[in-house]
Formats: sequence, structure tokens, C-alpha cells
Amino acid sequence: MKKKSIWKRIWDWILAWFIDEFEVTIYFPASKVQNEDGSETVHFNPKHYTCRTVKVKSQTEFKLKTVDGHAVHIKTVDPVGYDIIKTK
Repeated sequence: MKKKSIWKRIWDWILAWFIDEFEVTIYFPASKVQNEDGSETVHFNPKHYTCRTVKVKSQTEFKLKTVDGHAVHIKTVDPVGYDIIKTK
């Protein structure tokens, strides 16, 4: 692993004061269980992302840019639940 130079670390520290950071959790349906009384229980599989930018186009489409700089585009058939928490 390459070590960051002192100037790069100082620059990252200065940028941290001006750039927002979000913790995004998206709950994907994992399994559906049919109960004895006929009702249905859905279990969810949460996925966590630490992002710089978040764009929620609809409940089925999300665009994220992670702290590492990777672009994430999530598109689902069924609507999913999500939480967005601003951490910085």
C-alpha cells in the first residue's frame, strides 16, 4: 500500500471541512415467509454505503458516489426502503 504524502493528507483534511458525507442504507427484500394465518412476512438484507453525493431518482433508482470516488447506480424492480444520515 502506497503511503500518502504530507501535502495530500493536508489537502484531504481541508476538503473534509467543506464536503458533506452521508451514510446510506438500502433495504433489499431477502425472503418472504408465508405465516400460518395467511399473512406474509418479508425479511430484508440491508446494504450500507458511505457516500459524498446521493441522488434518489425514485424508490427504485439511486445514484451514489462513494468516498472512494466510485459511482454506484442501483436500479430495482420493486420499491425498496432506504435511510440517509448526514455524518459530516
